[in-house]
Amino acid sequence: MTSAIEHLGRIVNQPQNWDFSGAGCLYAGVDIGTYKTIAVVVDERGFPRAASMRRAAVVQSGLIVDYIGALKLVREIMEEIRSRSPLPIDRGATSFPPRTESANIKTTRYILEGAGLEVLRVLDEPSAAKQVLDLNDGAIVDVGGGTTGVAIVKDGEIVHTNDEATGGVHFSLVLAGSLNISYEEAEAYKADRDHRRDIIPIVRPVIDKIATIVEQDIRPYENVGTVWMVGGTCALDGMADIVGDHLQKETLRPEAPQMITPFGIALSCLEAGGSGSGERIADHAIH
Repeated sequence: MTSAIEHLGRIVNQPQNWDFSGAGCLYAGVDIGTYKTIAVVVDERGFPRAASMRRAAVVQSGLIVDYIGALKLVREIMEEIRSRSPLPIDRGATSFPPRTESANIKTTRYILEGAGLEVLRVLDEPSAAKQVLDLNDGAIVDVGGGTTGVAIVKDGEIVHTNDEATGGVHFSLVLAGSLNISYEEAEAYKADRDHRRDIIPIVRPVIDKIATIVEQDIRPYENVGTVWMVGGTCALDGMADIVGDHLQKETLRPEAPQMITPFGIALSCLEAGGSGSGERIADHAIH
């Protein structure tokens, strides 16, 4: 699975590297986030064949607030991928932050259907990430643009989920205030790799808050093992170490953390779509 994640990093927004040769059928996983919307297309073995990521502000605090904008964006992404695929891509899945089911399930389903996809699964984001992570006892922390989702896993099953309104948006707000720049300038500053070391001391209070959220969720459960941190905001170097120090637990960040959830969404289609022949890439999760 690690090689599949590395491959995803090489093909996202790189159509020249998309390769559909030998695929029997294709499934799309669509992750509609606060900052970005990501689509990952996998074959019947779970190997990623294409990936596209677009910036868009269609979600706030885990809720889709611009339905038309989200629909237009997903349609554009799927049209781009379909234009290069020799096979139809007409089945897919999507996700929602934990505890936002009532507001998001129907909306996200309608968006995918509006983009020509039969919706096989709509699952919460940590459950999607678990499709990729080899986790029997531990926690999954999905830090996105607007929210932090936490899932507790015991004996291979998710026994608790929660979602709090703290994420990358709050990093940008703190940066803007500290540096006396606009929110848009703070976003650009945060995205510039040359500033990565300068950012941590400024946004440390937000990281500490995220660590506290995780701590509160894992406290009622005994022997919670490894904590995996995924989501685009976790790409910030040093963040996982700070959270791990706070929790006094092994805290890991996989390669390409922002791709874990959309990849898991796509993988969730395999069982729902009845793809069970041959060895699945998904059977070799990240260790």
